[in-house]
Amino acid sequence: MPTYNCAQYLQESIDSILNQTYSDFDFYVYDDCSTDATSQIISNYTDKRIFYIKNAENRGIAKTLNLGLETLLPHYEYIARMDADDWSFPERFEKQLDFMDKNTEIVMSGTQGYWLKNIGQYPVSAWEYSINNEYIKVALLFSASFGHSSVVFRSAFFKHNNLRYSQEIKTCEDWDLWTRVSQLGKIANLSQFLMKYRIVSTSNHRAPEKIKTHLEERSLIISNYWQSFNIEMSPAQVYEYYYDTENNMRQHFYSKLETLIDSFNALFLKHGNNLEDRERKQFGYMLARRIADFWKRSGVARYNPSVWWMILAKVKFINIIKLIKSQLK
Repeated sequence: MPTYNCAQYLQESIDSILNQTYSDFDFYVYDDCSTDATSQIISNYTDKRIFYIKNAENRGIAKTLNLGLETLLPHYEYIARMDADDWSFPERFEKQLDFMDKNTEIVMSGTQGYWLKNIGQYPVSAWEYSINNEYIKVALLFSASFGHSSVVFRSAFFKHNNLRYSQEIKTCEDWDLWTRVSQLGKIANLSQFLMKYRIVSTSNHRAPEKIKTHLEERSLIISNYWQSFNIEMSPAQVYEYYYDTENNMRQHFYSKLETLIDSFNALFLKHGNNLEDRERKQFGYMLARRIADFWKRSGVARYNPSVWWMILAKVKFINIIKLIKSQLK
């Protein structure tokens, strides 16, 4: 657990780990030179499983996480991640370790979780991460696909492949790491909801002053990951296709749209058959919605017949009725 000035949430998060039904673990809290009451809160615990390490200076989350990996990887079969403002259900470790022990080909797993502003709530419904390796691999082109706090991975695999967090990335170091892990081994998410993720407006990637940097870093990660599918998409292209809202999106719109459709067609043609039928349909619809989102953000008229003609003529990964519905939604 890395932590930095998170004292107001820290006790809840620590208690959720100490109260796990699986109890045979050591719990390392890496304090990135907090200036709040973090050290006092931890000093109140007498549980011998807790090890507290405080950086002499603020190093940032990636460097702090790597410090932990360098120290711990040689000594433990599994490493579990936890954030200082999140909350783990009591059965989390028990269920994840059972899953990893029974599925020895899986090198990293996560769980479902509730994203909440109020950690005490239980929502009626929740967005779910993909669970199967093949779907997660393509889904990583569009989302981080794991709750960082929920991840458990095999130490030997990370050590053998020298896998660490990129210290050049400030806001989405986890997404970058998952894309590299996915190219080397099999990954999965459990279907159970075993986490509560706290939505904090000042968090590393949600703070207003960091949003542009976060989207630019995302774009670089995604661009690099597209190359693993033998499809070229520059960071600037990713930024425009995924996030941009500027007026210059209208310039050369038709050629940009054609490139996006061609990329999605190539991706689906090569990797769609690796997916289960339900996942294949879900993935096709998601790609179609990405096209609709790009079109909407461009400011080009939504009922432009030339755009409709191009989309209906060129998109190959979804049937025409669902394609039309995806663009009108």
